[in-house]
Amino acid sequence: MNIQLLTQKIPVGISQCVMGDPVRYNAGHKHSRVCTQLLGHCFDYVPLCPEVAIGLGVPRDPIRLVKSDPAPDAEVRVIGVVDPDLDVTQPLRDYADSVAPELQRVRGYIFMQNSPSCGLKGVRRYLPNGHGHDSDGVGMFAARIREYFPHLPMEETGRLNNSEIRENFLTRVFAYDAWFRYVEEDPRPARIIEFYTAYKYLLLAHHQVKTRELGRFIADARSHDAETFAFEVRGRLMEILAHMATRKDRTNALMHVQGHLKEFLSREEKAELTQLIEDYRLGLKPVSAVLTLLRHYLPRSPHHFIHSQLLLATEPAEMGLCDFH
Repeated sequence: MNIQLLTQKIPVGISQCVMGDPVRYNAGHKHSRVCTQLLGHCFDYVPLCPEVAIGLGVPRDPIRLVKSDPAPDAEVRVIGVVDPDLDVTQPLRDYADSVAPELQRVRGYIFMQNSPSCGLKGVRRYLPNGHGHDSDGVGMFAARIREYFPHLPMEETGRLNNSEIRENFLTRVFAYDAWFRYVEEDPRPARIIEFYTAYKYLLLAHHQVKTRELGRFIADARSHDAETFAFEVRGRLMEILAHMATRKDRTNALMHVQGHLKEFLSREEKAELTQLIEDYRLGLKPVSAVLTLLRHYLPRSPHHFIHSQLLLATEPAEMGLCDFH
């Protein structure tokens, strides 16, 4: 299975204020140049503002997450700051329900951080008396969307200013998109095994233990219902890729590739490649240098397995999607 990472722009949901639209409660915006000018090269955005969509208007009084009491399992609702009688909890959930069919086509979602409707984590929560309680909340709209699409790559716009987090998000979106292009329409176990095989070394670069666990699960495909099997594999794939690739795990994956090629290399070429991988492990060379040399030697191998590896495909960083000035 030869998977093309990017053939056209990928549909991705995004908080509308991040696009520069003045839809925030104070009639402002949170325009992100990283999202619009950098990631916009490969993403076709679907912008949504749930607060405007449910009729709160612009400008509007702010809303916040309010816990009914301090108990860990206490109910959380979205309440007006100025008018505590304003409760938009259900309207936000209903709006998420209404747009879920449209969002079936997106392959990622970028949310606005710290928002009572869109924040993915760390949203401030309050008690009914107005006192701050904790910062463990999740925006009501974002939480509902995550219920509909538990494997969908999601990230907050502020975190995407970090190049490593941005690269990880891109990797997950590319993989999720590839799954729908190659597996979702034909979810036979054989097709899923091909997909896993193509991603194997990339997965190893993100989490060795979980990748091997997934390999054992896939080897037992006949023991599972086909639909359940596909859902479980997709979830585990996305879980593994959500782990940041470490230098140690990437080095291990690169050495696996080297092992497939060494019989086609001269003594001098083997030594050069070994030294380059070691230089990467020590932080002296970028991973792109190793990948470039591995791709140079790749045509010598007649084995389809190594040619199919997504680890050797163009990295987001090499596509110019990670560094932004």
